[in-house]
Amino acid sequence: MTQTDAQTDIEADPTSSPEDLRERMIAELIDSGVLSGPRIEAAFRAVPREVFAPAGTPAEMSYATDDALRTRFADDGKALSSLSAPTMHAGNLAQAQIEDGQRVLEIGSGGPNAAMLAHLVGPTGQVVSVDIDEGVTARTRTGLAQLGLTDRVEVVTADAAEPLDRGVFDRIMVTVSPWSLPETWVEQLAPDGILVVPLQVAPGLQRIIGFRKKDGRLVSESTVPGGFVPLQGAGLFNPAAAELTGPSGKPVTFRFPGNEIPEQFGVSDDVLASDPVEAWSGVIYKNRTIWLDVLTYLLVQPGACAMEAEEPADRGSDMSFYPALVDGASFAALHRRPASETSVEVGAIGKGPDSARLTRRLADLVARFGAHHRGTEPLFQWWPTGTELGEVPPSVTVLPRAHGILTISWPVAGLG
Repeated sequence: MTQTDAQTDIEADPTSSPEDLRERMIAELIDSGVLSGPRIEAAFRAVPREVFAPAGTPAEMSYATDDALRTRFADDGKALSSLSAPTMHAGNLAQAQIEDGQRVLEIGSGGPNAAMLAHLVGPTGQVVSVDIDEGVTARTRTGLAQLGLTDRVEVVTADAAEPLDRGVFDRIMVTVSPWSLPETWVEQLAPDGILVVPLQVAPGLQRIIGFRKKDGRLVSESTVPGGFVPLQGAGLFNPAAAELTGPSGKPVTFRFPGNEIPEQFGVSDDVLASDPVEAWSGVIYKNRTIWLDVLTYLLVQPGACAMEAEEPADRGSDMSFYPALVDGASFAALHRRPASETSVEVGAIGKGPDSARLTRRLADLVARFGAHHRGTEPLFQWWPTGTELGEVPPSVTVLPRAHGILTISWPVAGLG
């Protein structure tokens, strides 16, 4: 593992002080609508983010509204730790609904978020910030000491999936992305407490969910889009992957929601080189729309996976997208085509001996979502091991995982 100075295309502006950059960042967050409420705004204004950046990092990088500042990397170049983008911090703090005097656990340290939490809980509250990486916690401690916040924030180097022996917390904020929710997190959350976590709902898809603890289970109250580095340590999850080579000579990787590649998987390089077929749904989205709703719906369907292609045309078209269905030697990936100058129609494109049926199935799933669920917010529930799930309607998606079960319910549009 190595620590490197962050790299960026941002050029240092010697005429802008950190204070000016901070005010500009706050103004941008307010204008975008993500920063609302005077308490969170005051917390942003009170924390100079640059004190938590690696030495030599231009101040502009700490205040780039939508960009995370990656601070530590694995040997393969993947980011292990970062200072989350201010946009993410603002949205997640709103989800957490921090109140004065509360006890808050932050899982995945970095510094700015812990410092803002310290201001939000006030002098009678307490923050515990834990990270598995000693280099991360050392930098966080140094920054907090510079800001005079060590009396409110305890920084712990540990695997957060293990018991911390710090009691119960009113709020838990997770700033790394897990596949499952360790039992210790649920046990350490007070009744009616809130857990904010960027959960990996499926390979290639995170939803930042604000869960409320009710009767021993967790029930979603809010969801926002976003992406965080994966949880390390005992909770690390690497989805099973099949790596092929597309017609372009570049890699194509199928990632599955489990530890093993499905036995029936038979897609090959030859299949990738065959002619594609298409099917269309009639569902229209405006250009530059985030399809988080339909992506979530599709990626948790039976047979779904993330089909990552360095060259999108290897899936059959450069307008294709990564959610896919696989059956034997055939696949169907999400596709789109222009519907007008300002919109696209969503469909499917596939290859293999059974691709006509599979593309039709995927396009029909998109059509079903568009007709019945579009514009609704799914209900996520986490049922820890030992919690009685009860009778589950067929319309509810059930995803068994380590430590519990994730269920997803899709309301019908126009009802309730």
